[in-house]
Parts: sequence; structure tokens; C-alpha cells
Amino acid sequence: MRTIHGIAAALFLLGLGGADADAAGPGAGAPAVVLASDAIQPFLAADREGNLYAVFIHSGNISVAVSRDRGKTFSTPASAVDAGGKARGGLQRGPRIGAGPGGRVFVTVPLVLDEKEYEKRYPTADICLVESKDGGKTWTRPLRLNEVPKKAPEALHWLAVDPSGTAHVAWLDIREREKGQDIFYSRVSGEKVGKNRKVAAEVCECCAPGLAVDGAGNPFLAYREGGARPSREIYAVRSTNKGDSFGKPFRLNPSQSRVGG
Repeated sequence: MRTIHGIAAALFLLGLGGADADAAGPGAGAPAVVLASDAIQPFLAADREGNLYAVFIHSGNISVAVSRDRGKTFSTPASAVDAGGKARGGLQRGPRIGAGPGGRVFVTVPLVLDEKEYEKRYPTADICLVESKDGGKTWTRPLRLNEVPKKAPEALHWLAVDPSGTAHVAWLDIREREKGQDIFYSRVSGEKVGKNRKVAAEVCECCAPGLAVDGAGNPFLAYREGGARPSREIYAVRSTNKGDSFGKPFRLNPSQSRVGG
């Protein structure tokens, strides 16, 4: 699965650059394709065949549009998650999408599961996952990924799909602390959520982790450390057994970042 940075999807959604790109002449890029109006927080992924899958919050729900011609045209947005028109975006990470083999597509999204939360100004959501086995036409019911409810309030997470069609997700979680956040990880296969595993402690409270998987299904996570440090550094942790366990964190940047908390 290849993931394209969310800003590319934003250009599609907002319709930027179409006329300007044409006027600029050859090499300026193809005209933009508008996928939807009243849409925010887009993200885009591609499968091995070059099909594109865009996910976004659309009129308060989570929609997906698919391109079978490498982005020239997209399907009419279809609902992947019915949030009752209440999905807000804002101070939460938006939905993420990943494509696997055989038309399998996954979407992760912060979703409010407790209706009483809507009585609050800022309802607390959980990180949920839905799956399509037919290229985005139909979707499963949402599965909650965080075993302890309401402990991933900002939904700062990342999704990656391995070649076997297993979804891997890492997120920031507050279940074990009053201040700060840790990184937890889980994988989903056969519509079953695996055990949550803590893979890093005391990380940057506002920095989502990065996650990738290799061809054998081994996850690799990168993150920024937290705490009261004058220079917070970038660390990574990897698994060599498909996420059953993780090794010790190791630092990536050889020089200090000189950026504190």
C-alpha cells in the first residue's frame, strides 16, 4: 500500500490549481478534480494497481471516493461511516485510509460512540476502523481500536496496511497517565482487533506517530519524544514478528533538534 500525503487530497477536494495549471503550460500538472463540497480533513491512498482512494469528513459523516483511472475522475462520494452528521474535525486528527490486496480498503476515524458526550462542548471520541472488501462500495460496522474507551481524545494516529491485508494502527493514548501521552499499537485482521500494546512512553503530546510496514508485515514506528526537555529528539521502534512485540527505541536524528516541549 502506498500512501500519498494528505495535502495532495486537499488539492483535489478544494479544486486548486485547475485553470492556473493549464495557463502555466506543459509540466505544470494536471487540472484538479473536485471530489466534494462541504468536505474537510482529506487523506489519500493508492493500491498496487494505481487505484486512488480518498477519505474525508463530508457533511458530518465519513465518505470515500475512488478513482480507477489514476486520478482523472473519481466516483461519487459514498458513506464509509455514518456519524449521524456530527463528525466535526477540528482539534482531532481526521480520517486515514489504506489499501490492501484484492479490493480491501481500511479507514480509521475518531468517532463518538457515547451519545452523552455530545452534551459536552468537546465530545471525546474513540479511534475506530471500518473495512471494505469490495473496493469501497460497502463497509463493515466500526470497530473500536483503543481497548480503554475515551483515552485517545485527540485521535493522533496513523494507519498502514501490509501486503497480506492486515491493518496496523498506532496512536497516542492517555490511559496510564494524568499528564502526557504514550503510544499504543494494534493490528486488525479478519475484523478482529488485536491486543493493544504500549510501544513508547512519554512522547510528544501533540505529535502524531508515523507508521509503516514492510513486505513481511513488520511495523516500524517513528515519534518525537516528550517531557520537559530543552531538545526533544526523534526516535523509532520496530517489530520483527509482525507486531507481537517491539524492540528498544533508538534515536534517528544524529544532532540535537534544539526544539523543546
